[in-house]
Amino acid sequence: MSLTWVDGVAAETVPADDRGLHYADGAFETLSCHEGRIQHEDLHRSRLTRALAALRVTSAAEQGARLVAEAGQRLETAGHTGIARLTVTRGSGPRGYTPPEAPRLRSILRAYPRPESSCAELRCGVAATRWATQPQLAGLKLLARTEQVLAAGEGAADGWDDMVMLDSDDHVISSSRANLFMLFGKQVVTPCLAQCGIAGTRRELLLTEILPATGYAVEIRPISLAECLSADALIATNSVSGVTPVTQVREAMLISEVGREWVRALQRAMDDQPA
Repeated sequence: MSLTWVDGVAAETVPADDRGLHYADGAFETLSCHEGRIQHEDLHRSRLTRALAALRVTSAAEQGARLVAEAGQRLETAGHTGIARLTVTRGSGPRGYTPPEAPRLRSILRAYPRPESSCAELRCGVAATRWATQPQLAGLKLLARTEQVLAAGEGAADGWDDMVMLDSDDHVISSSRANLFMLFGKQVVTPCLAQCGIAGTRRELLLTEILPATGYAVEIRPISLAECLSADALIATNSVSGVTPVTQVREAMLISEVGREWVRALQRAMDDQPA
């Protein structure tokens, strides 16, 4: 069963003049919850704050903290275990792109059961749809996700579990729904997201805590598809699925025995992380 709150009140609809509907004027966070507690709440609060600041919302830090705290209180009251999405829009407003001078942010919180269809391993194609370059908004989880929608549609049509997505310079950026990490010996590489893409909370956790603690050097840099396909292992990571190995990209089979052990170690470390 799903539960939905709009501005803190149980509801299933939003006003027709909401700027999130009209202009994708807002941001969102996908939250993993256990018995009402948001896992890694601080990482979600921080990223939402950065998104609100990029949207030039006044008092972004205070607003982000308030919205995540209020979502946490509702999920705790409901005792929710599963996934939740917190969507924040600039609220209702007049017609036109120009934001209202004193907007009232709108929160839409929807709680879902944890999906049962998560793949233990992923087979991926390579999307024709590219990430658009926009350094001002790179890394943020804003509402306009058209490129990922199109890439995911390509994957569904062609029978892939997910799709690797490139930028306009043919660099690997992500899959349609996850960040990517590649293993080369004892070196781990993840794509640079300075120009486009979303910097996930589990990506942050791997970069700052899990990989350093397990003795792996991490490099953030541009990476070509050919180099990606030569990796000892490739993983996809997000807040819903955690760490998932990508065992095939197009015709290339990626996983080695060394890679499998690396994946298992990261999965154990992610499971052991305090929420």
